[in-house]
Amino acid sequence: MKRLSRNPNQSSRKQAQLCAQAREAIYLALGDATDARLHDLHVEAVVPALDGARLVVVVAPARTLAAEELDDLVEALFAARPWLRRQVAAEIHRKRAPELTFQVRPGGESPLAAESGGALAEVIPA
Repeated sequence: MKRLSRNPNQSSRKQAQLCAQAREAIYLALGDATDARLHDLHVEAVVPALDGARLVVVVAPARTLAAEELDDLVEALFAARPWLRRQVAAEIHRKRAPELTFQVRPGGESPLAAESGGALAEVIPA
């Protein structure tokens, strides 16, 4: 039986804690990735998706990438997604690890531009 929190602040605090733990785990994992294309990614944000079973991870490369390089990066992230989920699962204390969805913001763009509608490439779980 699923237990519902009666305190919305506690639920919000737990979501924020989960996102912070996932952000740190992903940040560390990207630096250890076997695919060198992932080494220079910055984790800008981790936020819960609307369904609550997924986390949206916003990443950006350290430098501006050409369209082909950005496509290669999205491909590398898609391939690494199961491994990154396992890394998150090892760091958080939950019954189930959340699915990860990635949004890739092109490098060299300010975070404010991304928030106001800058182009994002999205890696959605299959």
